[in-house]
Parts: sequence; structure tokens; C-alpha cells
Amino acid sequence: MTINKKAITNALLLVLTALIFIWIGLKTDWTATLKALVSADLKWMGASVFIMIFAHWLRGYRWNMLTAPAGYPLNAKRSFYAVMSGYLINVATSRGGEVVRCAVAAKTEKAPTDLLIGTVVTERLVDMLMLLLVCFTGLLVEFQHIYVFFDSFILTPLSKLATLPNVIMIMALLTVGVLFVRFRKNKKSDKAPGKLATLLSGFSKGLKTIFALENPALFFLYSAGIWFCYMLSGYCLLQSLPVTNHMGIGSAISLLIFSAVGIAIPLPAGAGLWGAISFGLQAVYALSAKDAETFGIFNLAYQNLFSIIVGGICYMLMMMEMRKIKTA
Repeated sequence: MTINKKAITNALLLVLTALIFIWIGLKTDWTATLKALVSADLKWMGASVFIMIFAHWLRGYRWNMLTAPAGYPLNAKRSFYAVMSGYLINVATSRGGEVVRCAVAAKTEKAPTDLLIGTVVTERLVDMLMLLLVCFTGLLVEFQHIYVFFDSFILTPLSKLATLPNVIMIMALLTVGVLFVRFRKNKKSDKAPGKLATLLSGFSKGLKTIFALENPALFFLYSAGIWFCYMLSGYCLLQSLPVTNHMGIGSAISLLIFSAVGIAIPLPAGAGLWGAISFGLQAVYALSAKDAETFGIFNLAYQNLFSIIVGGICYMLMMMEMRKIKTA
């Protein structure tokens, strides 16, 4: 009997997520939450949805800028469908959407999946740089507020990790890795490259596409545009609820940082999002626990519904595109 480790891991994540949501449910004042949600301003929510769709369209278009230098330009419409299909899968599997996004695009664009995965990893690295820029901007704009969050979630954990034994262990692992790669490279072999070597070659090619961009300035402009849209969408959500509509654009930058930290926690349906946002609003802006939890649940529900509805529609449209291509 073979043990499917991936299935067990996904099952454990789903159980953990269920327990987290049960804990959220028991801890939340649902009467106050429902009262706040009923009074939500639909105009601000509609603006947030529109801005978020535009942000993901930019993400799909930016993806094409990475795949084109490798000889696989993506259709703008289908790349957007693929991106949104990935977000739909992420609701259930946390990180599985990235692989599904590449697999779906590979079928319609006839591009190698391993290369597409390499380009997505490159995207994520660029997004990390953009997040660092957002964090720096947040510190400049809201330093007196946001430092508390940075100290609790980033500086203190990093200081605990940056001990001498950990540094020595990391350096040793890196040294062993470099020596192993050099040994493999120097070892002569007449054998044809195996499947793993071919996959790694395609993945590496995808990673390197950022160095072959036709217009690097435009690529980073689109990257900044994506994160600017995320911030504007978050501002609209803050304005949607009476408990947070007093918060300004600086608070939207902080919200973006809270959200990024929450999303980084690998739990399905964005379960980590609620905790990071609720804690951030309480610790940084002194919101009451009830108001912070109300917005945290509202934001979590909004994100999941957006991914399910818009992602579901895009997934169906993508399937229709596949049928058209197949019949053609």
C-alpha cells in the first residue's frame, strides 16, 4: 500500500483550516459582525471589485512579458483567465493555484509547463521586491503606527532566527549545495539528460526570462501598478464599513502589509488573512477587538467570494477557449 504524502499534507491543511475557522466562529461576535456587513457601502465594494479585476488583468499581461522572450507569448485574455483560475484553486489548496494556472495556460498556449512555472516563480520574486518597497513606504508614511506590527511579525522572528548556530547551519548547507553542483557538473557522462534534468532546464529557462525582457521599465511599471491597485482596493474596503471608514490612505498601505503577511501563511481559503489583519488593526490602529474582527472577517469573506465568483467565471470561459482551440 503506497502512501500519498501530498494527499495527507493537503488533508492536514484542510483539517487545520477547519479548526481555525471553528475557533474564529466561536470567538466572533456575529451579531455585531452581521450588523456591520448589512450596513456595508455597496458603491465602495463595487469599486474595490473593479480595481481588483484590473490588477489581475495587469498580472496576466505582465506574465506575457516574461513568457514572450522564451518564444511563448500568451494571449492576453486567456492569461487573465488562467490567473483567475489559479486564485479559484487557491481557495481550497493554498498554493496549488500557481501550478494549475501554469497547467491551464500550457494547454491553450502550447507552452512547456516547467517553463511557465519558472516564470511564475520569477513573478513571485518580483512581488517580494514590491512588497519590500510597500513596507518601506508604510514605514515612512505610518511609522508611528506600523512599527509595532513590524516588531511583532518581522523583526522579532528574524532576530530569533539570526542566531550563530542557525547562520552556521545555513552557510554549511549552502557550501554543501555548491560543492554538490560543481561535482555533478565536473562528472563526465555520456548519458542523455533525464526527465528531471529536462524539467530543471525548462524551469531555469523560465527563471532567466526576466533578463531578456524587451522593456524592463514597463515590466516594473506594471508590477508597481498591480500593487498600487491592491492598495486602492483595500482602501475601498476600509471605506465600505462604518467601523473602518475613518481610516485614510496610509491605513490602506498598512492593510496591504497585513494582508501580505496573512497570505504568506500557507493555509487554504486565506485563513491566515483574518488573524494578521485583525491583529494588525488592533495593535497598530488601536481598533477594538470587535471592530478589528468584524473587518477581518469581512475582508476574508470578500477575498474568498471574489476568487470563487470571478475565478469560477474565468475558469468556465477558459474551458470554452480550450474547446474552441481543440475544434479548430
